[in-house]
Amino acid sequence: MSQDRTQTLREHKVIPDVLPVETELSYDLKVKFPSATLDAPGKELGREETQPQPKLYLDPQPQEKHTDYVLLCIDPDLMANNDQSFGQVRHWFSTNIAVKEDGELEIYTAPQFDIAPYVGPALLPNYISPRPHRYVFILARPSSGGQISVSAEDFQKLQEPYAAAFKGAQKEGVQDLKDRWGFNTEKFLEMKELKTEAATFMLVGGTLKSAAANMALSGQAIADKVLGR
Repeated sequence: MSQDRTQTLREHKVIPDVLPVETELSYDLKVKFPSATLDAPGKELGREETQPQPKLYLDPQPQEKHTDYVLLCIDPDLMANNDQSFGQVRHWFSTNIAVKEDGELEIYTAPQFDIAPYVGPALLPNYISPRPHRYVFILARPSSGGQISVSAEDFQKLQEPYAAAFKGAQKEGVQDLKDRWGFNTEKFLEMKELKTEAATFMLVGGTLKSAAANMALSGQAIADKVLGR
């Protein structure tokens, strides 16, 4: 990032659509996929390149060691830019994150930490919805230190304002589309008293494969809702 780490985020309205107006970043955040690297905010990447779970790196490496970082990957543009009907979609939510000596984030796969495992972009193809979505990666820490706790009620409370996003079960191991949509990053940061320390975003356009994945995710969410999961 440039010296002003928030400049591109403001230009693309990640601030204030996702992050609070007063956001100030302490670190640059690099997102490295097997075949592509997000090394500057606002870079457009191919949908297929962004399907595997990436590795993330902080620069510079924090001088103090912490194990309480919280990671989010958010799509605020599900059916429209800054979607106010479905809310934001949580593509990744992980807690208790530490930083290795080379700056790589150490993300644990245990479900109590990797609460919503990474799911790659699954958006409508460009000829139907000719706009790339913003996928925002956010790293935050509790303002007062210590680990945060989250509950199903926390996520369901965030879903309440969004008329089109019916509530998910929010049970461990479910996390389908109905669990992941209806999210609001700014309210969540406020709820858990989290301070954003690094953020970046990629732009991804839709393809036929992503449309098929979108339909599959939506169908699973409806089926789970009918079955009460």
